[in-house]
Amino acid sequence: MFQKYSADEPVPLLSEWTLDLLNSRSELAAWVDGFGSPLHVVCPDQATKNYLQWLKELQQVYWDCQIQFALKACKSASLLRAFAMAGAGADVSSAQEMTSAFMNLVPAARMSMTGPAKSNYEINLCLRHQVAIHIDCIEELKRVLALADAVGGVARLFLRSRPLSEPGSRFGMTEDQLIACLPLLEEAKVEQIGVSFHINDYEIQTRVEQMRFCIAFLRRISANGLTPGGIDIGGGYPVRYLERFDPVAYDRGVHWGSIAKPGNYPYARGLAGVHHAAEVIQTALADPSDLDFLHRHRLPILLQPGRSLLDQCGISAFDVIDVKDFGDGRFGVVLDGMSFSLSETWFGADFVPAPAILRREGRAVPQHNARYFLVGRSCLESDVIRWRGLTAEDGVAPGDLVIFTNTAGYQMDSNESSFHQIPLPKKAAAVRLPCGWKILADETPSKELLYDRQ
Repeated sequence: MFQKYSADEPVPLLSEWTLDLLNSRSELAAWVDGFGSPLHVVCPDQATKNYLQWLKELQQVYWDCQIQFALKACKSASLLRAFAMAGAGADVSSAQEMTSAFMNLVPAARMSMTGPAKSNYEINLCLRHQVAIHIDCIEELKRVLALADAVGGVARLFLRSRPLSEPGSRFGMTEDQLIACLPLLEEAKVEQIGVSFHINDYEIQTRVEQMRFCIAFLRRISANGLTPGGIDIGGGYPVRYLERFDPVAYDRGVHWGSIAKPGNYPYARGLAGVHHAAEVIQTALADPSDLDFLHRHRLPILLQPGRSLLDQCGISAFDVIDVKDFGDGRFGVVLDGMSFSLSETWFGADFVPAPAILRREGRAVPQHNARYFLVGRSCLESDVIRWRGLTAEDGVAPGDLVIFTNTAGYQMDSNESSFHQIPLPKKAAAVRLPCGWKILADETPSKELLYDRQ
């Protein structure tokens, strides 16, 4: 059965489909037995629901918001297909991501190559398929324009601006550098020129200021006789993982090696996801003249959410191999997997939302108070999956399942490795049917994922 969360644990917000699986232990356990541990379970229906919600909310603040899923956030093929079939585009940063986008039904017209370093091969792919290219520096622009001569020119470019709030960033261009690009673009007769940015914090005001800067630069593009092509405001919209979170209380918990690692992510941000993005756009367009300029030129606003578009789209299930007694009421729970499969640990922090424990049927409940530290099966001392000790009223025992929820965004596969030659964990797509669940290999298209279900 699904153990309820202890009072001192950060309790995660759970979707309906996640709760359904957590309350169906035998079904989830059978999937882990079949696919192996850890198993990443994704829900394409949730992806579709998320995209449609984003589109609805954004259209209330601006008439032409275009959403491109950031592929770097998750490698799931079934989630990408679900986004594509609902109408989303794709934000890609490599030839491999572009190939994945094409294979999973994203048309070139809804794709952008945003990576700051692109090979000549990747540039040629974009030129020949007419995928929008984001230009990180004037040197790259010169390279793109030289390659474009061989294919008859380039249709769509975005100039990446350096954030005003991050003047020391190695990405993007200053205003002077952006201005220096304009004569080259005029000479090359590029059809559409947009402006883009990506900001690393989660603050609304920094995005508002950068968006207003981009609108002003689009006016300059238009004044120079060039055709403006829109604004790309990137991603970085926070996910609300928890109803509430007290990082000070988290620090006071019992930590492995006395190391407290809650990190800096805003796990319980009040304004999150699409509401955060909508607030940025609405605030940035408060000046009627800016809104009129965008409307007159029929300019789209592009967004490239990754983690936030994947909210509640996946879980990660680990089998418990063994429980090791360290003394003093501390136990090491050895999971059949490694911390590579929960990426937050490799950024020097815990993934804060408490995992769920699904008890093996018929096992005894330990009669002691304990702290359980979740560790990986590798030989690395640093292979700790959760640095903060877990409180579990019914204990943890071999054969139990430890379930981390809401892991699709960056957690499940950003840093996975076949260390020790252990194969990479499998992904499975869970499809809800009238009579229960159907489980499919993530990479396998099926009629349930490709057509409306009756």
